[in-house]
Amino acid sequence: MKRARYLVAIAVLICALSSLHRPARAMVTCESLTSLSLSDATITLAKSIPAGTFTAPNGQVFTGMPAFCEVQGVAKPTSVSAINFEVWMPISGWNGKFEGVGNGGLAGTIVYSSMAPPLQRGFATAGTDTGHSPAEPQLWLQNRDLIIDYSYRGLHEMTTNAKAVIAAFYQQSPAVSLYSGCSTGGKEGLYEAQLYPEDYDGIVAGDPANFWTHVMFAEVWVGQATDEPATTLSDATLQTLHNAVLKACDGLDGVIDGLITDPRQCHFDPRVLQCRGTNASNCLTAAQIGAIDKIYQGPVNPQTHQSIFPGYSLSSEVGWGSAFGTPLINRTTSSGVSSYDFFRFAVFDDPNWDFRTLNFNGDVRLVDDEFASIMNATSPDLQQFKKLGHKLIQYHGFSDPLAPTLNSLNYYESVVADQAHRPHTGDPLKNTQDFYRLFLAPGMYHCGSGPGPNVFNGVNNQGGPEDPEHDVVSALDRWVENGVAPDQIIATHYTNGVADNTRPMCPFPKFARYKGHGPTNAASSYFCAYESGGYP
Repeated sequence: MKRARYLVAIAVLICALSSLHRPARAMVTCESLTSLSLSDATITLAKSIPAGTFTAPNGQVFTGMPAFCEVQGVAKPTSVSAINFEVWMPISGWNGKFEGVGNGGLAGTIVYSSMAPPLQRGFATAGTDTGHSPAEPQLWLQNRDLIIDYSYRGLHEMTTNAKAVIAAFYQQSPAVSLYSGCSTGGKEGLYEAQLYPEDYDGIVAGDPANFWTHVMFAEVWVGQATDEPATTLSDATLQTLHNAVLKACDGLDGVIDGLITDPRQCHFDPRVLQCRGTNASNCLTAAQIGAIDKIYQGPVNPQTHQSIFPGYSLSSEVGWGSAFGTPLINRTTSSGVSSYDFFRFAVFDDPNWDFRTLNFNGDVRLVDDEFASIMNATSPDLQQFKKLGHKLIQYHGFSDPLAPTLNSLNYYESVVADQAHRPHTGDPLKNTQDFYRLFLAPGMYHCGSGPGPNVFNGVNNQGGPEDPEHDVVSALDRWVENGVAPDQIIATHYTNGVADNTRPMCPFPKFARYKGHGPTNAASSYFCAYESGGYP
């Protein structure tokens, strides 16, 4: 009898302990969330969505969706704010975690395509439009409060309100909160770590446009360099240039594979392609070479000759053209992706502003004085984020033709330098890598694509999206929960849906090195090691 009671007691204890690790079931109905009281925010819709195919509010269709609770809301932290956000929560099978997602460009839309994958993996997820509509003209850029909403407040408002909605629905707060974003979303992630370090336990910041005001000058610089017929760079010309760069530097990493592991080690002069006599299809004119020099150099102050922003890396050349989709070169009526609207509305209040009139001396001072404090996520002080035990993974394509890769390197090294002045002992690089790691992807363009292995975030990963060896969010999740820092993340390249190259991305300042044997297109043939010089 005593034995029976003992076994029952043990069974009850086991059940009690296991329930501690099991997400609670929803204690309220989805539809009842419309009455949820939030600070400076209102729930406008709460609707149960059945499993299967779902059509998002913007018309995008997603298949294989679990049953979930769709919540829409609007936050109004200022009198002019209207920050729309959306929260999706699995009806069953919630993993107890939350993943916020970021934006791109000038935002203005909720990125549903970034919300669907985490929902399918069991996360509650949320996105925001950051408080404005993408409809032209971009008049919101004339209002400082709306610019702040776009830069950082909108994402923070989404995060705090999403957590409140999740806690109300499940009757418990998320055990882990992660964030993932690229480009503008990468900047938003760095802003979160700098301004709101308590928001997320882990952050993935990809190809961040965090030095925003100077990214804008870089876009115009490239546009001005190629705005005349004589300086136009066709796709064929860019391919010729790229081929010459590879011929000069492809073998520096010990492998001839069409990729340059670290373009900083490449020393290439485009004048080797200058035409002699009659122009030919496989040579460049002096005017074209002058434009290329400017693109590699990046914007420079004409009086002080100081760099304003890094130029584009050697190996990014093909991405300057139509391969990227929205090239910054060969512009005739506007500049760049976001710079044209930024300068004509936010800076000069002139819808007819001519990008050719921008100067890189006084205008830089003007813009930085007005906007740097509210648009640039460049503070190296991540000390509070670190003290909380939170983790940051940053990645960047080394052939990025939009947000130059060297900007990420500069920011990372500024954090290492900041750690060197903190009152603790030990190596500042190690102290940084204890909470913040930067991964570079050779041959990858902006946030993906390109000739190099570039898939490491989502359903197409080798091993699937829940494999921390191949997926950056899963690697972050494991680091946050188990303390296992990623020593490499394996990226995959696909051609027509077939995986044909894998390569480890290594935490900077390490790079992938070929072992000297094995297939050169297989990650197993590489190891991560420091380059000579600079770091140990």
